[in-house]
Amino acid sequence: MDGTHDESRLQRRALVETLKRDGHLRSPRVAEALLTVPRELFLPGVPLDDVYCSSEAIVTKRVDGVSVSSASAPEVIALMLEQLEPRPGDRVLEIGAGTGYNAALLAHIVGERGHVVTLDIDEDLVTSARDHLHAAGLDQVQVVQADGALGYPDLHAYDRIILTVAANDIAPAWRQQLARPHGRLVMPLGLRGLQRCVAFVAERDFLVSRSLRNCSFIPLRGLLSIGWPRVALDAEGALVLSGADEPMPMPLDVIGALLSGRFRVLPGGIAASPEELRDGLHLWLVAHQPHVYTLWGGPKVPDLFRLPERTGARGTLCIMNGAQSSLALLAWTDESARGGDLCVLTPGGGESLAARVQHLLREWDGLGRPIDAQAEIRAYSRGNSPALAVGEATVDQRWTRFVLSWPGSAATSSRQQP
Repeated sequence: MDGTHDESRLQRRALVETLKRDGHLRSPRVAEALLTVPRELFLPGVPLDDVYCSSEAIVTKRVDGVSVSSASAPEVIALMLEQLEPRPGDRVLEIGAGTGYNAALLAHIVGERGHVVTLDIDEDLVTSARDHLHAAGLDQVQVVQADGALGYPDLHAYDRIILTVAANDIAPAWRQQLARPHGRLVMPLGLRGLQRCVAFVAERDFLVSRSLRNCSFIPLRGLLSIGWPRVALDAEGALVLSGADEPMPMPLDVIGALLSGRFRVLPGGIAASPEELRDGLHLWLVAHQPHVYTLWGGPKVPDLFRLPERTGARGTLCIMNGAQSSLALLAWTDESARGGDLCVLTPGGGESLAARVQHLLREWDGLGRPIDAQAEIRAYSRGNSPALAVGEATVDQRWTRFVLSWPGSAATSSRQQP
């Protein structure tokens, strides 16, 4: 046994202890898989410290400068496996093979009685994932080149389906290939550009969330690819919109012209912390208002998100109304403070939209400031969803109607439009 192998074992043990201490890891099965599978076999050439100690995703493939595949940070992997709850003997479908490491962990958990199929759209990623799995002695994992939107019907039904790429819809194939009644689907779900990793379970004729948490994943490519993830609004790229997974409500030059004009500052009516914004208000806004995007830019863009790790990156929420050719931005009244009073910025003609944003802020506050952990998402096939109950909101995609509610909070109270 050489020193590198010994160091790898020590690094794995330290990683598991760190994940447990930080609350990212609870399952003994997931912990045992992380202890057993050498991650460095799936990231050849990467220093051992980066393999086990980096808290950031490691990009493994770029196309035209854009990241199209990466190895998620260990804490993200652990959290998703906790959400998935794989068991010995399970049949698992993974969409997004990447390096093959996640499939290796799954294969260790499901054991000889289970089976893992992992898909990727790129031939080179499929080849490298097979090589990595072979090096780890896990040739039983089936690595297939395929469009993830179609799943892999040859071996359905799957007890567990997991996406390691973001999608804004639930493909019909995933519904059809998910076992009933105990099947579980875990996916980074994009709701109007906002990603949340959701664990869905099958109930009757719909899927219902059991947990959701913040996440940020590279989008799925192929038939179910998300649209423009980042859109430059000027030739220099000084202003960029992200989260544009739907047709833009206005031409880009109109948006740019509105952002270059003078803004009126209106009180938001509430105070909040950055944590409340991230863990509750953001999802509430995108659930109740279409065309909510993230605007990134330089000094003229309000610094709503406060991301110290992204030097010079200032970002805020940008809400648009194409019918009125208007937009509104959310900002802190005092940027020097950490949180505090919110305000709404709007150019001329955007007063009606600003009033809508003000109403949603006050409504969220008045209903007890519901957070993501209280949210429930039910996913119905389009045309097969029931009438909405009081306090529910919807986000419609091509194949799915997502119904959001906040049971256990005051958000089930009656809501009145302004």
